[in-house]
Amino acid sequence: MDKSNYEVFYTDVRLITYVSLVFVLITLSISPVEILYSYNGKIIPTGLILILAPLFLLFLSLDFIIVVAIFVISHMRYELHETELLIVFGPWKERVPYGDIVNVSAKDLSLNLISSFRLPGLALFDVLYSDEGTVRMYSTHALKDVVLIETLKKKYGISPKDKEGFLSSLEKHLKIHIAYAPEQHEKPVAERGSKSFIAFIFWGIIIAQFVVLVAFQSRLPQKMVIHWDFQGNPNGFAQKFWGLFGTELVFLPAWLLPLFMKGKNKQYTYETLTPFAVSYLLLQIYIILTNLGYKINDRLVIALAILLSSLTIIIAIVRAPRAKK
Repeated sequence: MDKSNYEVFYTDVRLITYVSLVFVLITLSISPVEILYSYNGKIIPTGLILILAPLFLLFLSLDFIIVVAIFVISHMRYELHETELLIVFGPWKERVPYGDIVNVSAKDLSLNLISSFRLPGLALFDVLYSDEGTVRMYSTHALKDVVLIETLKKKYGISPKDKEGFLSSLEKHLKIHIAYAPEQHEKPVAERGSKSFIAFIFWGIIIAQFVVLVAFQSRLPQKMVIHWDFQGNPNGFAQKFWGLFGTELVFLPAWLLPLFMKGKNKQYTYETLTPFAVSYLLLQIYIILTNLGYKINDRLVIALAILLSSLTIIIAIVRAPRAKK
């Protein structure tokens, strides 16, 4: 911490931050290549180009942000100057005048599945939360123990490694009292049991996914059908490994998400992800059986997929943690 002219507090960087960034970077880089590879040199229809072009630009933009984040995340810092808080993240800077700050607290934020740049171990820029709305995040804590700074116009979320030191120093510049920690409440026994039950079901489904993949991988052809058109004709292929495990690797951060949460957020995430995990397991079984030559009722599969997807959306809306009055 530099005390010559101002105080500097660095962010709380953890291994999960780098793991998340590298995983998303690999996924975003592979996806466009896989899409182009699936056409195997054929001319891509103009309509599809119009759809894919902005998507590829979005992927490139996200790749740029992720590469920058990997190199500068350890230097992300919060500077306490004489009249303002300066948040520095590579080329991005946020100036927060002390006179605009109306409240500061350290708290856990409630997950909202409709979000932007939020990963396990990192949240950047404008991120939507169920309890606080949109928060301008420069934090390696995506949900838990976020220092929330409320101003007249915006809310900022940060994660100084020396949280107590930062809050103590910031309080000297303000005319308000700072809450140093969120309130802790003991969970009722019934709620803990409910959480354990839904967690048991969820992890059972995830384990079943991998068991199914491993059990059938030796019986499947080296080149698998992974996509069909609306008439049921195969129009997408992949090598066996990517056909079986490619999508599973993409969804792995989602399956691991509950491990980084506590309380209501963990319960809500388990409840929301469970029907989606069931839907994905059924999709895996459908792809495997189809590649083994079995004829599956496509309408039944579509109906189940719509039902489970609708259930996921309903749970996400109805069971979302509410803001306190």
